[in-house]
Amino acid sequence: MIDHDDYRRAMLADPERDDPELRAHRADCAACRAFTSQLLAFEAKLVRALKEDVPPTSAARPARSSADILPFKPRGAPPVRRPRWLAVAASVTVALVVVGIAWLGAPRSSLAADVVAHMAGEPGAWNTRDAVPASVLEPILKRAHLRLKPDELTVSYANPCTFRGHLAPHLVVQSRAGPVTVMVLTQEPLSRSQHFDEQGYRGTLVPMPGHGSLAVLMKSPASTATDVDAVAALVRSAIVWSP
Repeated sequence: MIDHDDYRRAMLADPERDDPELRAHRADCAACRAFTSQLLAFEAKLVRALKEDVPPTSAARPARSSADILPFKPRGAPPVRRPRWLAVAASVTVALVVVGIAWLGAPRSSLAADVVAHMAGEPGAWNTRDAVPASVLEPILKRAHLRLKPDELTVSYANPCTFRGHLAPHLVVQSRAGPVTVMVLTQEPLSRSQHFDEQGYRGTLVPMPGHGSLAVLMKSPASTATDVDAVAALVRSAIVWSP
């Protein structure tokens, strides 16, 4: 599944491109639908500008007598007059570039919102209770260059997910407050912890200096920020990073 940046880069490269992944992302993302509408509107302006008639370059001029010709005085090269359609096309092209840079440089949807949106793709993860065998869990963690200390956590679900274009182990950990989702986001650095409540999920994003961050979420209405923080601390202490 492509993300916002991938979609916008693809559309800026070819506004008429249309394939199933782009259509699916556009259907689910109001921001990218707005971006597409604005991009296509600029594209239409550019096409209209390029279709404008080019004014003649050699219009008839009245004859001049020798008396009208003044002695030569060097004043440098005269300014080059370009057809108006070139100026219009250039201005529209610059506008397209500015819009593209603004969209790509704008903040992406929040990390918390993207994590919660990812949950919708794996609804069965919450229903597991039995511990995942080490033979299944360890290879998933190893791909992200980490392992868990033995007997520190009961991991009942593990899946090597793609999140924002990068590998992110998606785990469910059993706690006294119920199942807790943990995503190891090695490519999403944070400067400080962030608590959030999104679509019925209570969670926290925790920095892992040098290793991105952790997303920890609980779905129970009775869960508190203290419950989430306790699991986050437990997971942090259980992780061992490897080369």
